Amino acid sequence: MLITTSGSLAQASDDSEEIKKFCMASVSAAMSQAGLTLPEGMGDFTCSCFTKEMNGKGIASILQAQKFCKERANEKYGPLLQTQ
Repeated sequence: MLITTSGSLAQASDDSEEIKKFCMASVSAAMSQAGLTLPEGMGDFTCSCFTKEMNGKGIASILQAQKFCKERANEKYGPLLQTQ
């Protein structure tokens, strides 16, 4: 049986927010370096995916989560990037 306290739930929420902030900065920097404008919603979509993929997983999963979420974002937002 898993028992959680409100403190551990709050910590998990804080961790997710920190992961999402770091992810948003990374996505923005990558798009800027590529000379592209980040389409509306793409950062949130990608980083929500990444946060969800990382939730409860270890460090070894970071590259897998990045690859998976980049692929999903490209499927959804790729056509917008090609029209720039």
